Amino acid sequence: MGYITRYGSFWGMLPETSGRIFWVAPAASYTVEGRTYTASDGNDGLSPERAVLTVDYAVGLTTANVGDVIVLIPGSHSVSATIAVDVAGLTITGIPGSAPLPGLYSSAGSRANRSRITSTETAGLIFTVTAADTEIAWLDLTPITAGSGISVSNAADRAYIHDCTFQLTAAANTATFGVTFPLGTGTTTNNDNSLVRNCYFLSTVNSGPAIRAAGTTIGLSIESSTFELQGTSAWDDAIESITAGSLNTVIRDCDFFTPTFTTTVMTDCIDMTGVTTDGGTAVYRCYFPQGSDGIEATATADVMCAENYLATTTSGAITGSS
Repeated sequence: MGYITRYGSFWGMLPETSGRIFWVAPAASYTVEGRTYTASDGNDGLSPERAVLTVDYAVGLTTANVGDVIVLIPGSHSVSATIAVDVAGLTITGIPGSAPLPGLYSSAGSRANRSRITSTETAGLIFTVTAADTEIAWLDLTPITAGSGISVSNAADRAYIHDCTFQLTAAANTATFGVTFPLGTGTTTNNDNSLVRNCYFLSTVNSGPAIRAAGTTIGLSIESSTFELQGTSAWDDAIESITAGSLNTVIRDCDFFTPTFTTTVMTDCIDMTGVTTDGGTAVYRCYFPQGSDGIEATATADVMCAENYLATTTSGAITGSS
């Protein structure tokens, strides 16, 4: 194929890494550069011509902490069992829809990235991340009812989830999540310093939160992301944290939208009622929709706020904002 010289802008360079790149096809028969190939978990996955068939198998080919990357070729990937990301230091990515733009408050691609992944598994977890320093990017994830796109355990410190799109569009169920930090078990009690950035979350029903921390998080950052509600039902919470011990949560530069606010509101855009440490959460430069509560907290001192805006409606000239 000669992809290193011919396609240095992506095939040979992106994502930049000192490790190996493993390719995963969306189906047994797939097309790259106008040529049709056969994917198999008997392949080595080290070229777009020799893609493996499942992400889970690709994870098993990787080595921890050497910069290995798994690339999902564009198309619809379906999994029937949870993908266990249990190898530290992996990057799992789709192919970028465009170059990241500075200051963007959403993913740098479309509302649905071109490498799509869904689950038919009963438990409904697409990714369960249990290893540290995992990066997941440029994927479109659609959880099933009462499922989750990405579950990040307390052992998965420094998870980095960016430029992903999440479709919370299954039947209404408040146990459907985009990204979840579940309750921890064993000796590892906190998830430390994880980051969700440049992501787009769409809910068309009263699903569970786009991002939910049921376990203890220390230094969780949610940045430059968009949370949009479409449809006729209210959405209880877009972001929720329910553990008293969570500290240093930063939510900044995020936009929350409800295009038809008269019938669809976010009851709470950010619900931090479980986090009861003074100053445990900081919310900076976020925009909240008309008719929705921007931030809910147990006590005023629990959340520090600066430069946040609540939308209003007006007839005639716009007189200002608050």
